[in-house]
Amino acid sequence: MKVKRVVAIGLILCMIISLAGCANPIQMVKGLFEDEEQSASNIIESGDDAQMSEGLRNTVLYYKDEKGFLIPVMRKIPWTEGRGIAKEALRAMIDNPANRKGIEEIGLIPTIPANTEIRGMSIKDGTCKVDFSSDFSNYFSKEEETALVKAVTYTLTEFPTIDRVQLMINGKAPNSLEFGTKTSQALTPQDINYISAEESDNKVVVYYEGTTNGLESYFVPVTKGIAKKDPKSTNALDALDALVEGPPEGLGLYSEIPKGTHVVDIDMKESIACINLSEEILQIVDNEGAVDSVAKSFGLTVKEQNPEVAGVKLFVNGKELKLGKENKEDPVVVPTFANQYE
Repeated sequence: MKVKRVVAIGLILCMIISLAGCANPIQMVKGLFEDEEQSASNIIESGDDAQMSEGLRNTVLYYKDEKGFLIPVMRKIPWTEGRGIAKEALRAMIDNPANRKGIEEIGLIPTIPANTEIRGMSIKDGTCKVDFSSDFSNYFSKEEETALVKAVTYTLTEFPTIDRVQLMINGKAPNSLEFGTKTSQALTPQDINYISAEESDNKVVVYYEGTTNGLESYFVPVTKGIAKKDPKSTNALDALDALVEGPPEGLGLYSEIPKGTHVVDIDMKESIACINLSEEILQIVDNEGAVDSVAKSFGLTVKEQNPEVAGVKLFVNGKELKLGKENKEDPVVVPTFANQYE
């Protein structure tokens, strides 16, 4: 029997060598026996070549500001051989001196409690199971708990092969966390930075701006409830109507959109959102910085409804605005990432 087994292995090796050409057959054999965790890492990595450059991946991580809002920030994460990129993304969110220093210039702080370890991770059929050490539970309020859970869920579901996240602590999936967040089932991203006073079945995500201690400004995605009878009819115009209302007072958010501005209509021409506004928008037409900020907040908001949007043009009474001191007519480009920090 041993002889037959050796012969069989030899035949398999010969077949692999003949198929591999110049590839290393030993590495190919090794790949056949990778564990579930490494296979999951490969699944994540396989669809991301377009985002790769020099061993780095453009990855959206969710930090928080001093007001507690979750802020998506694109960081370039090193693609370390033998260590999954999703794990590296989470490690970049753990509260430690190195990670704090990395984002202190924009006034943000890490979301995962200090000393947390990622004990394991696996992905199957769109569900990512991630196992944290007990330090994951070192927070002190319902707000911190909500931010933590959403930060992990939103960050992991940015990867194309992850649709939902099952949180585990020391190898077990708790039914709920300390302040009541249900975690017995896998979680999906929803209701980021919910700011409406009451719950609503109909919601949209809009983009306002924030800043910490007068440092760089950043775009903040917030969820607002809207008055609609049929949630299936929610569209880009609904989202823009919610955007121009402005943020509620006292939250530390702001918008460059002049008060009283309303959206007449929106028309998509290929990948350009043509937004027809009331005359109040003319108050900022000569302020290139304000116009750029407003156009991007419009674009990011429309992009939540239509991911294909790439640029924004603004109109008043059907006439296209020439923006800034140079009277530019080119559309304002909608950023691929709401906030980018390298």
